[in-house]
Amino acid sequence: MKFSLFYKTERAPDYYDARKLLENWFSIIFTGEEFVVTNFKVRGNYPQSSVYKRDHMKAKQMSQSYVCKAIIKATSLEIQEVLSLKIKQLLNDVYEEGPLSLYVNPEDVAVKPIALMDCPESFSHTTYKGNYSWPLTSPATKVEVSCRKNPLQSARRSCAINIELEQAFWKKPNFTECELLEELPNNILDLHDIMIIEENGQDVVRHILYLLPDATLHMEELEIIASKLADIVKLPDMSMTLAETILYILNYILLQEIEDQNIRKITNSILKATEEIGYKVTYTERNTSVVTTSLALLVMRPDPSMFEGLAFGVTSYHRGMDLKVDVQEKPFKKALASVFLPKSLKKFLGIEHSHPDKHPKIQFKFFGTTSLFADNSLTKERLNTYVVSASIENASVQNLNEPVTITLQHRVQNMGNAAVHCVFWDFQKNNGLGGWNTSGCEMEYTDMNYTICFCNHLTHFGVLLDLSRTEIDTTHDRVLTLISYAGCGASSLFLGITLVIYLALEKLRRDNPSKILLNLCAALLMLNMVFLTNSWLSSFNQPGLCVTVAALLHYFLLAAFTWMCLESVHFYLALVKVFNVYVPKYILKCCMAGWGIPAIIITIVLIINKDFYGNGSQSESHPFSNFCWIQENRVFYISIVAYVFLIFLVNTAMFITILFQIHSVKSRTQKRSRFWKQGFLQDLKSAFSLMFLLGITWGFVFFAWGTVRILFLYLFSIFNTLQGFFIFVFHCLMKEEVAKQCQVHFCWGRFRLSNYFDWSGSGATAESTPRHSNHKSLSQALWSLNSNGTSSTSSGSDFLPRTSPDINFRIAEVHYNPSAVPPEDGETKHPCSQRTQLMETGLHYPQKARFFH
Repeated sequence: MKFSLFYKTERAPDYYDARKLLENWFSIIFTGEEFVVTNFKVRGNYPQSSVYKRDHMKAKQMSQSYVCKAIIKATSLEIQEVLSLKIKQLLNDVYEEGPLSLYVNPEDVAVKPIALMDCPESFSHTTYKGNYSWPLTSPATKVEVSCRKNPLQSARRSCAINIELEQAFWKKPNFTECELLEELPNNILDLHDIMIIEENGQDVVRHILYLLPDATLHMEELEIIASKLADIVKLPDMSMTLAETILYILNYILLQEIEDQNIRKITNSILKATEEIGYKVTYTERNTSVVTTSLALLVMRPDPSMFEGLAFGVTSYHRGMDLKVDVQEKPFKKALASVFLPKSLKKFLGIEHSHPDKHPKIQFKFFGTTSLFADNSLTKERLNTYVVSASIENASVQNLNEPVTITLQHRVQNMGNAAVHCVFWDFQKNNGLGGWNTSGCEMEYTDMNYTICFCNHLTHFGVLLDLSRTEIDTTHDRVLTLISYAGCGASSLFLGITLVIYLALEKLRRDNPSKILLNLCAALLMLNMVFLTNSWLSSFNQPGLCVTVAALLHYFLLAAFTWMCLESVHFYLALVKVFNVYVPKYILKCCMAGWGIPAIIITIVLIINKDFYGNGSQSESHPFSNFCWIQENRVFYISIVAYVFLIFLVNTAMFITILFQIHSVKSRTQKRSRFWKQGFLQDLKSAFSLMFLLGITWGFVFFAWGTVRILFLYLFSIFNTLQGFFIFVFHCLMKEEVAKQCQVHFCWGRFRLSNYFDWSGSGATAESTPRHSNHKSLSQALWSLNSNGTSSTSSGSDFLPRTSPDINFRIAEVHYNPSAVPPEDGETKHPCSQRTQLMETGLHYPQKARFFH
């Protein structure tokens, strides 16, 4: 059935208005026992929404079109054709209720009979309340069975009808009125061993509420209460009755204003429990609320198509009494505490045309006592307002054109014009105990009585490996974000250029070091690209997309570090362990390790729980909001920090070993020269090249603690976001062979080289004629190895190190190869002398690939 909803109101009606109007109309036209509407479903018919003009109306009215599907149970014995005609006649009507009117066109009504099977006999086994047998029951009927412990009360179960599948089915039994077979202990401490499941959750919270007046509420009791409530909110279903009972328990605890500092240990647990309650509670109206004497929770699921802004306000409150909350579309002009969500939040509320049950919920909370929010790290400041919060389900609200306005009345007038700070509760502060944090929050206005705040969180590159996982102040965060995005953008550009150069020029990618460098550049490029697009993709508010982005970011970060480790291993084999190293299918195995190990780690994380990835939440429970990343600390420290730390240790050890090897070889092969400054600069250049290639600069994050945290985060962001740029500079721009090859292939006119054959390792073959070249320092030799490495002839890819006929790569060639150089008498006895002579003379010899056993 299609129907049109006309309205004369300023606010356009939404799904809930249409549903309520239709429900009232059905109750009027289907009276008696002949027809009963068992259930119905309404959805917007948005493409047909338009403006209609009724003949009997003088003015035009705005209207919206809806589609309704209803299941009507007919008890009459008349034939189906007669019943269908009666239903059509009843639905051919106009119904008005206040400023709203409903009109149904007879042509838009379709009636068809359906045959439903009865719900079969069923049996329910419960651990705590006994066993129950449910008889054969007709659809749209509720059956009652006496409770086992208290037979005067009943367990209930409904045989409902699935309106989509048009089939009858059993709903979950309701054992609320049935008592537990075994009574719960009359002491909160003894509840420690009680396991919480769905059938006893309601009984446990009612029992806790019953025991509270006689409890001492020492730390042990508070921890047990917090633990049980945390278990209960994890249950799949949360009835309104259960939600109310839990909030009354929390309200009682808050009113005690316990000064014991140990209560801080359960603050985060209580706050997270209230958050879960709001998102899990089931209700059918536009909104629902639970208001106690000092704690209020209001939850609503607005229609995105009708959303024009929303305000939540506490209009009345006196310590522990007279708490009144309200919700409206315009900002509150006067309230003790209020939050206004602007129209721009509409994009976070899901797809307009989807079913209302799929739209995200908006949740508001108010805490009338502040004893729960103690923060010992504050010395001079004190909390001078009540606490209010707002959040949207599965959404991180950032970068709005209009700010979310939070207005708070001072509990004590600010007579002395003292400094005012807007803060949010940071769950990670004070070693996980929680505390107030000013990061990202700004004060818009303040006077003697009120303060207006809004918060804005940014994302910088350091969050990928921020060991403390806590935010920094707004100024540093913005600067680091600008550095991160500028650096990652520059690195992405230069990494792309590096890949194009090496892929386009075959002679540059023939050897193993170049192939490893290409894979490292590819991993770093993808890491930068995913990071740059992360915040934008997370703004789509699609959980699946955010999990995918976070997993890709995790994967390419691990892949980049794995290839850095492979670089260090290759250097070690080429420069330190140079004798007779044979690795079959060397590059293939490197690729399997470089891309396969991260894939295994990501797969394991996804299999365990894909929700380890996410984009934080607006409730401030995650510091990295509006950024898809790992949200679980244990997964972060195990799968990233431990992995990166291990590779960092390996690469650092390799880096030191390689530098010592260079120094050792130079001390044996070179004498002090009057050109020592030039040699020193070459050594320094080589060291910097190795640092960026092996990721040594990522170690800055391990020192980002305490008072020097900000300094090292700056160093971390600058050096590591520009890692791709430095790789381009050291391995393309400042590399003679690459520059000349580019001149041959990419330049024209007087800048182009007509021919160039002097290649050290790139493109040398067994048949190439070796040429003499000028002597270069070992640092320059290492410099060339970093990018081009060594080349080989047939089957040479299985050897480490691979050799070249150019002195640029003699540091990779310091091994004894009798087939390459016929030893003289003295050299036969002293192989090392041959190695030294090769380094000093710069002679070149053709080399053949050989296998050693």
